Amino acid sequence: MMYDYIVLIGILSTCFSFTNSASIPTQPYKITNVVTRSWDEAIALAKGFAAQMTLEEKCNMTAGVGGHCAGFVSPVPHLNFGGLCFQDSPSGVGDGVQFSTAFVAGIHIAATWDRDLFYQRAAAIGQEFRGKGVHFALGPMMNIDRNALHGRNWEGFGADPYLSGENSYYYVKGLQDQGVVATAKHYICNEQESNRTYHPKTGPSQGYSANLDDKTMHEIYLWPFAASVAAGAGSVMCSYNQVNGTQACQNNKILNELLKDELQFQGNVMSDWGATKVGVESALGGLDIEMPGLDGLMGYALLPAVKNGSITEARINDMIIRILAPYFLLGQDQDYPSLNLNNDATRDHYLLNRHIGTAGIILLKNIDNTLPFNMNTEKFYSIYGSAASRYNDGVDPHGLDGLDGALYQGGGSGYVRPTYFIDPLTALLTKARDFHLQIQYVVDQDDYVAINHSLENSGFLGGKCLVFINAWSSEGRDRHNLFAYHNGDKLVNTVAARCASTIVIVNSVSQLNLEAWIENSNVTAVVWSGLPGPEYGSAIVDILFGNYNPGGKLVFTIAKNDSDYGTNITETYNSNYTEGVFLDYRHFDKNNIIPRYYFGYGLSYTTFSFSTLMISKVGQENHIGQSLYRQRRVSSYSNKALLRFYEPVYSITFTITNTGNIDGSEVPQLYLGFPEEAAEPPKILRGFERVYLEAGESKTVTLVLTERDISYWNTVNQKWIIASGKYTVWIATSANNADIKLEGFFNI
Repeated sequence: MMYDYIVLIGILSTCFSFTNSASIPTQPYKITNVVTRSWDEAIALAKGFAAQMTLEEKCNMTAGVGGHCAGFVSPVPHLNFGGLCFQDSPSGVGDGVQFSTAFVAGIHIAATWDRDLFYQRAAAIGQEFRGKGVHFALGPMMNIDRNALHGRNWEGFGADPYLSGENSYYYVKGLQDQGVVATAKHYICNEQESNRTYHPKTGPSQGYSANLDDKTMHEIYLWPFAASVAAGAGSVMCSYNQVNGTQACQNNKILNELLKDELQFQGNVMSDWGATKVGVESALGGLDIEMPGLDGLMGYALLPAVKNGSITEARINDMIIRILAPYFLLGQDQDYPSLNLNNDATRDHYLLNRHIGTAGIILLKNIDNTLPFNMNTEKFYSIYGSAASRYNDGVDPHGLDGLDGALYQGGGSGYVRPTYFIDPLTALLTKARDFHLQIQYVVDQDDYVAINHSLENSGFLGGKCLVFINAWSSEGRDRHNLFAYHNGDKLVNTVAARCASTIVIVNSVSQLNLEAWIENSNVTAVVWSGLPGPEYGSAIVDILFGNYNPGGKLVFTIAKNDSDYGTNITETYNSNYTEGVFLDYRHFDKNNIIPRYYFGYGLSYTTFSFSTLMISKVGQENHIGQSLYRQRRVSSYSNKALLRFYEPVYSITFTITNTGNIDGSEVPQLYLGFPEEAAEPPKILRGFERVYLEAGESKTVTLVLTERDISYWNTVNQKWIIASGKYTVWIATSANNADIKLEGFFNI
């Protein structure tokens, strides 16, 4: 493999050698030996291949067979086809495979709000899948954070469909630019783990039914999948649940009508592992590959169905063409690496992982500039909490309700076994060694004798107290509550009662209830460390001591009361999406609920100002901006038909200035208010850009609104419509109306 990664590594190696800076933007990964094709070219090759297969071979290919991968499509030896390897996970090569980088979680990369980093993470992940000879990576995961308690929120990109869609788009591009097929999952409305599989008195197992209306489906849950299809994703994975009363993997409405017809998806639909409940009905409903197979539902079981007329050979041919088209689309027929899951493909991706891990950390509270620490005058640090340290029995997490140790990712099939892990305590001790600081620590959260004794230590009175708390979740079950593990609230309050400068570091999979201590006057700073990967220790130390100016932003709202979210896990077999399109900040806006922290919120060590808002319709006069936008988004394998809907129609230009004396970054967020006809929430996220600025520097920023961005789904006409009337544009630094910096409008 001839990867051109020298430029990237050269730049990344400088990212942590400076002080009081936000970031040095890095260049995208490049690869020199992948020749991708258009869908038309790939489909033509797949048709030619399928024409040389027997009916038995074609039927056999529609179900997985045994192998070393999580899923495997059978080889066709007489055509020199060695089969296809499918492997977890969205955050790296998973399923217990060794020598893989455990990249930061989906929820954490989303918190960077940086499209360049979205792409670079995915490209590095793709390099590792390719380096091990894996053909299909089982990611990205783009289910919406509808329920704060959902066990798999950490794998996805948060609560907003636009932000999730941008993450999904650049994930697909980054991965497939390396020649690895992306699998958009879990299609669709798979927003809880409870009752994802249950066993009725008769018939096969089933999943709970997500029940929702057409507008909600299109504007919330289908949105990121549409972005993935537009990017050219080769595969989509259908989910365990039902949608409006029909299992997802045999659901004609969502698979054939929405995905393959409306979105013009040309790749394949594979089932989640065990999500296929019936055979012929699933194939007719739009399923192309049943995973993991070996259960007699599809594969050879379809052969008699063809012969008795239950399914046509034309449909079997369509399934095979869809299975093989992504293989040809991404040039996997040309010198693709042989399968070797034990191959070390990690390279020096830890550099990128550390950069992204740091970029996604969010500063929530910083009274009187508690942070960053001044090592010249602040010499004494007391560290508390098991979440500051490592697990007791290795790098792999254990247990269900939580973990005694710092978290770098969540659990389940999305988990990647790391080769190493740097915990915060180790990194802090190293910092103390290098800069002559004094540290004491207690990581046993049950030992309040030791905790109280340390708080009485006269040598550390007046020093800084760092309290680390965490909350973990996993596939297979939802969280029981939104409180920190191991009575973390008690730990914070115990320390804050005796320490006037208590800094809380929240290491959480998703939303957490902070109300027990957030208004405590002695809690002077709060850092949301999220799930920053195995470089966690290095990343958090860079934030605390000012080597990196925090710039991450929340990708969900943090409520004051758990009931304020307006949605919850259902314990019945029906999950009714009665909130419609009013989810997360849209729900808070509609109901005038004040949260603890708003969606999109995050502080910096510096300050910014905004000015000179200009809104213009895209035309010949700004064709250069259009060209750059297209170049950034289009590949040979993109879905050209769907991409027409993503053409810019309005450009939004303004100036942002770093008014402080520290280099930093800000994320201008474009919220759009629709005419009344559209029946939309008060405002909807429709644009963003992470902007890096040196102290005193100004930049002109241009965001674009596409045709899709200004459209709403008309349930009567069954199509996207641009409403007539006034559209309001807000440039803000969070979903809080108080954080709106600029306002304008245009009429249609």
